[in-house]
Amino acid sequence: MIRQVCPVDLDKVDLNKLRTFAQVANAGGVSRAASRLGLTRSAVSQSLGALESSLGVRLFDRVGRRLVPTQEGRTLARHFGRLHEELRGALAEAANVEREVRGVVRLGLFPGASRAQVARAVAAFGAENPAAQVKLSFGSHAELQTALLGNRLDFALSVRRPRDASERIRSSVLLRQTLVLVSRERPPRGALDPDFIARSAIVDYYPSSPLIRRWLAHQFPRRRVSAPVRVWAATTDLALELALLGAGAAVVPRSLAEPSLRAGRLHEIRGPRPDLDDTVWLEESAGAWRNATLEAFRATLVSELGAAS
Repeated sequence: MIRQVCPVDLDKVDLNKLRTFAQVANAGGVSRAASRLGLTRSAVSQSLGALESSLGVRLFDRVGRRLVPTQEGRTLARHFGRLHEELRGALAEAANVEREVRGVVRLGLFPGASRAQVARAVAAFGAENPAAQVKLSFGSHAELQTALLGNRLDFALSVRRPRDASERIRSSVLLRQTLVLVSRERPPRGALDPDFIARSAIVDYYPSSPLIRRWLAHQFPRRRVSAPVRVWAATTDLALELALLGAGAAVVPRSLAEPSLRAGRLHEIRGPRPDLDDTVWLEESAGAWRNATLEAFRATLVSELGAAS
């Protein structure tokens, strides 16, 4: 005959009563267990009776002055002891996670983000916190905000400050950077002629929002200047590399182009007005919990990328 196992509703089992049972089983009697627990003998006896009633089994036999666990009692004591230690360890681990820098940090990047800048910050964080991991992913601004609100990302970098999600997404300025137009071809001397731009090949990022158009509108606000885009590069680093190879002029952060400008490998095409400034925002869910790992990563981003402004 196959014995049927009757399920027990755990919501009706008091963890304190299980702890009292375990103390009685280990102590061999109500008096010693009551002393260890700081309870009266009556309270311990009532707790045992209530537990036996909820389980529908007898947990102890009285042998002289001692309480000896029944077969059911021995089974419960054995499993409860193991589970109690596992629970103690889980609680200790959960409590220490908040103070220990370990685990995974999830950072979302807009496609045009500079790999070089992000790599520097991630490498610095990893060197300081070897027990932590960083997971990077790319997406549109809308996709990154959706992932933040869905708790699939911890942070995101954006060049657009959120509007409709401003109450749910916290945005802060991570860095302000200067954008410059650079080319391997040396520009003509004297004031910049807009027709020079119109005759030049251009490397840009996305057809939906050409950065060269923004640069031209900033430099020549009263004149409409067209620029022929030859390559849509998507990322800052690729745009810079294409400019170095002579594929066209590109608008890039000055901090990234500076080494090549100093070495004479690239030339800056200066407009009549001051340089164009750009802002990169650090976004995070306004209501998300921030443990020590996330706080440390945020501090590293601000320290490493903020220094690039």
